[in-house]
Amino acid sequence: MAGRGDTGWRRSGGGKGLYAALALLASSPPPAALAQQTIVPAPPLARDFSDITTAAAAAKLVRKHLLVRIHFFPTEFGGPNTRPNIGYVTPEAAASHALLIKMLAAYIERGRLDHLEIVPEYRGSGIVPIRIRMTATHSRSSERYERAIEVWDCGLCPPLDPLPDPDAEGDLTV
Repeated sequence: MAGRGDTGWRRSGGGKGLYAALALLASSPPPAALAQQTIVPAPPLARDFSDITTAAAAAKLVRKHLLVRIHFFPTEFGGPNTRPNIGYVTPEAAASHALLIKMLAAYIERGRLDHLEIVPEYRGSGIVPIRIRMTATHSRSSERYERAIEVWDCGLCPPLDPLPDPDAEGDLTV
């Protein structure tokens, strides 16, 4: 039976466990603060396409709507319909590519750009680029526009920065 002054529990270890528990409780946020916290899930990891090394393997992913076949250098700008100009990218990257080509077309039609360089970047022996870098310039002006389209993780990338208004006066470098 517990005697006078006995609390019914025994202290072991000099009370260190109790003090540690009290310190933990003191450092924890109050219950109201816990209710206001929002847990944001980590974004999904980008798909690694480095194992896609043949056009046949890429074509399988095209049929599954995981990749889209594009011409890196658009045929409407004189790009060839040859194997080196054909690429496989995610649908999101294909949409960004088409949007950028549409923006550049407005500059080309107005004579503000006359050179376009498109460089796909690959990892290993894969044929699906990690990103596509585009640089558009004019041979007689300082106008220069550079954009990169992330292919593997384009679903996570920010929207493509639009080019300035092609009808605006002056030389702009972006």
